[in-house]
This record gives sequence, structure tokens and C-alpha cells, in this order.
Amino acid sequence: MLQRFSHVMLYVHDVGRAAKWYQTHFDFKPIFIAAPNYAALRHDGMNFRLDLHPDKTGANVGHGATPYFVVSDLEGTVATLRARSVVAEDPKSEGNYRFAAFTDCEGNTIGICEPPRGGHA
Repeated sequence: MLQRFSHVMLYVHDVGRAAKWYQTHFDFKPIFIAAPNYAALRHDGMNFRLDLHPDKTGANVGHGATPYFVVSDLEGTVATLRARSVVAEDPKSEGNYRFAAFTDCEGNTIGICEPPRGGHA
């Protein structure tokens, strides 16, 4: 079901400010920055992707990160999770990026994403 680790999502108040902070303090390089809506950063030395997403309410900021895992069939994975009594949200899209989330037995949010056709998640 889960194929590989994709990235970690952090919710932030200000995408541009947070992206600059991670670049300045930890040598992350931008994959893309579309402030105020979204940013994806990469640290080549750690082979690690960090995505920043705004949270207008602030409810999710400072409450931990969300790990994302790649799946090949988003709808099928959501159906399998639900068949196993896992609470999973309906798949969503932002551009050509498709994703969903579910909660584990402790209430932690775990993300799943399907790579864009011809691209990498």
C-alpha cells in the first residue's frame, strides 16, 4: 500500500517567511515557492523534502508535522484504509497534485499522495 516516504508538511502562519527561515538557517533550497499559498523545499544533504502550507486559522501551526507517503492508487488506498476501519478523508487535488489524509490510533494525521503523472511527489 505505502510505497515510500514523500515529504513532511508543516503548517505555518506565513509561507514566505518560513521558507526564507529554513533556507537561511538550514540550507534548504527551494523546489518551488508560491507564497502565500505553498512552498516545497529540499535539503540535498539529508535527501529530505519539507513542504510549507498556510493555516489561516492557526489551529494546526505548532502542533507537529504531517508525514506523507507515496501511494500508486489514491482512491484504492483510501478504500482499503476505510475497509480496515481507518478514518480517511476523501482525496483532494491542488493542481496536478492529489492527496488525502487519515488518522492513526492516537489521532496523528498521516498523509498519502499520488505522484503527478510524469513527476515525483
